[in-house]
Amino acid sequence: MDTTRTVTLKGETVAYQVRRSAEASQIRIDAGMDGIRLVLPVDSTADPDAIMEEKAGWVLEKQARYARFREERPERRFEEGEEFPILGTGRRVEVQRISEPEVTEDAIRLPESRVESTSIREVLEEVYREEARSYFTRRADHFCEEMGASYDQIQIRNQKTRWGSYSQRTGTLSLNFRLLMAPPEVVDYVIVHELAHAEHPNHGRRFWRLVAGHVPRYEKLDDWLDENGHRLVFEDVPA
Repeated sequence: MDTTRTVTLKGETVAYQVRRSAEASQIRIDAGMDGIRLVLPVDSTADPDAIMEEKAGWVLEKQARYARFREERPERRFEEGEEFPILGTGRRVEVQRISEPEVTEDAIRLPESRVESTSIREVLEEVYREEARSYFTRRADHFCEEMGASYDQIQIRNQKTRWGSYSQRTGTLSLNFRLLMAPPEVVDYVIVHELAHAEHPNHGRRFWRLVAGHVPRYEKLDDWLDENGHRLVFEDVPA
């Protein structure tokens, strides 16, 4: 169970959570959109405030970074006329008398009957998941042929902090459907990154050489995702 504490670092008040974990073997500080969390081994006798003071510069930098991200995060409203991005391009949500959803260059068209029986949000998420599965599968198959890699299945998810993963044990390539909001070259980078784990489980030199061989600009694309991933939200609090 987390407890909330506050500490003054270089004249600035910082609220943070303290969690004691049986799985933690060492002290660490996590920072993210939800705030700052200090994780301690259950038997640690360390003073939480002293640890925060020791890492004051890093903590303040992360606090400012994620405060900016929270301000920049778009507010999604599930209403007709709102704009949602697909492959880096904003598409206007339209509800029409059609039998199946349609994605065009500038619009996401939803069937009126399905919206009436559920909601714009639910139908829109179905569209994103279906479009993501179709597009990700095409790109994954393309890069499998280039890389000599393979996967057994693609799993479309909505993870809060991860864009993708690859399981060598099951051959499952998992990808976040919100990645479909990113530009195509960013999607390609994530897919290549995860497929490279089919051969290299860690992030060693050979792993990055393999990635660079298929996505030469991977470092810039990784930076883009690091600086813009908070904008790729489907709703205010991703599931």
